[in-house]
Amino acid sequence: MIDKEEIKRVSDTIEIVKNNIKEYEIFYSNLLKGNADEQYIQNMSKEYSNKLKNLNKAISIPYFARIDFKENNVNNERKIYIGKTGILNDKYDVIVTDWRAPIASIYYDGQLGKVKYECPEGIIEGDLTKKRVYNIENSELKDYQDIDITTNDEFLQECLNENSEARLKNIISTIQSEQNKIIRAKISKTLIVQGVAGSGKTTVALHRIAYLVYTYEKEFNPDEFLIIAPNKFFLDYISNVLPDLGVDYVRQQTFEEFMLENIEGNIEINTVNTELSNIVNKNGNIDLIKDSASFKSSLIFKDIVDVFISDFLNNNLPKEDFKVTDIIVFTNEEIKKMFMELYKNNSVNDSKRMLSGILQKRLSNISDELIDKLTNTRKKKIDEIDKNLDEEEINKIRLNIFKETEYEIQQLFKGGKKLVQDYLKNFKVEKALTLYKKLINKKEFFEKYISDDLYMYILDNFKRNVKLKKIEYEDLTPLFYLQNKFWGNINKLNLKHIVIDEAQDLGEFQFYIFKEILKPNVSMTILGDIAQGIYSYKGTNNWQKLNQNVFDNQASIEVLKESYRTSMEIMNEANTIINKIEDNENIILAQPIERHGDKVEHWKVDSENSKIIKICEIIKKQLEVGHINIAIITKDFNESIELYKAITNYGINVELISENLDKYTGGTIIIPSYLSKGLEFDSVIISDSNKYSENILDTKLLYVACTRAMHTLDIISK
Repeated sequence: MIDKEEIKRVSDTIEIVKNNIKEYEIFYSNLLKGNADEQYIQNMSKEYSNKLKNLNKAISIPYFARIDFKENNVNNERKIYIGKTGILNDKYDVIVTDWRAPIASIYYDGQLGKVKYECPEGIIEGDLTKKRVYNIENSELKDYQDIDITTNDEFLQECLNENSEARLKNIISTIQSEQNKIIRAKISKTLIVQGVAGSGKTTVALHRIAYLVYTYEKEFNPDEFLIIAPNKFFLDYISNVLPDLGVDYVRQQTFEEFMLENIEGNIEINTVNTELSNIVNKNGNIDLIKDSASFKSSLIFKDIVDVFISDFLNNNLPKEDFKVTDIIVFTNEEIKKMFMELYKNNSVNDSKRMLSGILQKRLSNISDELIDKLTNTRKKKIDEIDKNLDEEEINKIRLNIFKETEYEIQQLFKGGKKLVQDYLKNFKVEKALTLYKKLINKKEFFEKYISDDLYMYILDNFKRNVKLKKIEYEDLTPLFYLQNKFWGNINKLNLKHIVIDEAQDLGEFQFYIFKEILKPNVSMTILGDIAQGIYSYKGTNNWQKLNQNVFDNQASIEVLKESYRTSMEIMNEANTIINKIEDNENIILAQPIERHGDKVEHWKVDSENSKIIKICEIIKKQLEVGHINIAIITKDFNESIELYKAITNYGINVELISENLDKYTGGTIIIPSYLSKGLEFDSVIISDSNKYSENILDTKLLYVACTRAMHTLDIISK
């Protein structure tokens, strides 16, 4: 029986929300009619429209939880209702507390009894006497449940047993203590999170952004945060979560989108999956493909680029003293020293511009003195003309003497700008792609580090791609680095925090790039799973090593070991697969929570046709039991195409997923293993386990595929 007081509390809160909406609509209307500063109107307009959007959502579900808390040395116990957005009444009392507020952490962390939380005033301690979760739909209270340790597990189980669509909507109420710790971690330094498959890394990433936007709203704007995700398909999958958490305008991009947007020029790339597909299908020299990708993603390559930049500056900075006729203004050594000092904190182009300004200012300051010197020198030379020469010859010599200094004197009268331009005219700052071509073509930069075979592979591959007006995925990082070093931040990025999901796929050079963007305050949240490192030949295989080599051991590392996505049966199967990797000391096995489900089904078929029939049977069965989102996972895209043609011939409605697709609509899909990473489905069918050999890459691809399943996993083999 639902308590009448709780029913009334919901309806009263909704009335307050509606009054809030009317009030903000009046604010908004008055703002647009007013005569305030345009920037102020723009900022407040964004704030009001966000608030209205969040309040309109709160009409349907005003809150999802309640805690009863008695603070030490305070008489009254408080009932604190927690929702996705904060709600105030007309007296400005807090009716619903935003889930990101400090006190709300008690709901996520605290067990009944003695608890504490941290807020700007310090540590607050007290007693937590009740935790209650609500099921409110379309403004109506359906049910509620009081939870302690045992019932909390039951509530979590109940949520995890829902289908994938419902789960994505309800994750805010099921954040676990270890996840909450990461979400609310201080922004002052980089945080690396090793999270096993199904541990909620993406959930943590999105909620962390929402928490940081809320907590640091006075210091940062939402567009000063950046989420780097593995592919467009994945971005669409999560696209509704941030707005649902009350956050808009946060940048969400793939690594290649971000790089291409910030490198000048029209550049096309061979996608990262083209490379992986070649490796999976054994197209070309696999060892050289891997070695090339690994080398370009390493800090060794970054060091080579630095040597190239140093060589470029040595060859292009002026070799002569800066002088006006014979008068030295700055020696060549002084010029070089000035430039290198400027280059410490600026791009080459900006340093050149600033150096030009310094030289011009110096000329301007001493122009009178220089003009006097030049005039006196000219007068002295004229006085020294041999008087015995005929008048025509004397006039000719005098004219030449005037010509020698007239240009400099005239330019000094004009401020000396042209004299500086003349001095720096051979110091040309070239575009990033032009510079990169020069680097790749200079074998001497590579000889100490890689074999001739690997260098020739990199060179030939680069030349072949350039003819097609393309580059490799791994060329983006050195190109971006050259762009920043020579031209600076072309889009005037002002990022304060970067969140990288599926971070194990990036190499040390890529992380170094993001560190450079954020300097001097490097604040990042890096989330990944070494066990899912399908690009391990070039990505990150050891978080401690990354911390040491890139972040000078200043990052903190947290581990999420528990898996919430899959049943124990499915996760035990997946762990059996990943355990086959011999050199796996950096792999942390997932610990599934106590949630049992159907046993993993292994189906043996004797032909391609019987395989298709079996897949169709499984799909129909899963749809019948209410599993909405079903994935048939293939090893590669070629297999996906063949399977798609065969299944559609049997009249099954299925969608083929390619890397070019950027929308996720749910339903039954066929997807290659490497595109499924980060996603989850009610049911997963592995179309042909025989295609996976026992090498590290294939083992990780199969592991990724299996760990996408929430409720059922069917593995087919011939």
